[in-house]
Amino acid sequence: MIGAVTVGQSPRDDVVPEIVSELRGDMRVLQCGALDRFTADELQPQAPGCWDTTLVTRMRDGEEVRVKRSFVVPLLADCVRSLESRVDLIALLCTDPFRELTSSKPLLSPGRLFPEMVAELRVDRLGVLVPAEAQVDAQCEKWSDLVPEVFIQAASPYGDEQRVGAAAESLSHANVDLVVMNCIGYTKAMKRAVQSMVRCPVLLASETVARAAGEVLGG
Repeated sequence: MIGAVTVGQSPRDDVVPEIVSELRGDMRVLQCGALDRFTADELQPQAPGCWDTTLVTRMRDGEEVRVKRSFVVPLLADCVRSLESRVDLIALLCTDPFRELTSSKPLLSPGRLFPEMVAELRVDRLGVLVPAEAQVDAQCEKWSDLVPEVFIQAASPYGDEQRVGAAAESLSHANVDLVVMNCIGYTKAMKRAVQSMVRCPVLLASETVARAAGEVLGG
């Protein structure tokens, strides 16, 4: 049994089926969302300001929502606590590493796995896709500690998919060696579209966390 914790609302019908498709054996997923008990109107006061860290996620109906990180962290901790006694492993459906979160069960996050993978691959030119312009500066600082050259493009996975294609085209002109799709909302179809343009390896968050979960659980 896998517990899936999302920054937004559950169920994440856009992501969880893709994770399950990567797993073998009889594995089930229990989901919990930090925003499950909120309406879109109730979240308006939690929109990020100039000095807040922005998180981009989606509501149950697929609507994109942006919230400040400080608001979400304790809600995610509640989700982890509600699931950990019922599951064998918890997967964070977000590329923020959320190192504040702990669990009595293995806790996997693409935000923790991605930097380790990029560091080991030793690429010179890294392309990163993020869902919001507000995240670009922080992401540039983060990845510049690992890679000599970083090229970042913003395109939300919850809006017009053509924007993802346009962002990938910009990265292709930069001749990047690797692309990190740094949001759990990017899909396998989006990855295929990106890969066809950049002609280099592409890391997808849902695949990365699913394969890690499969290794941990032996499925």
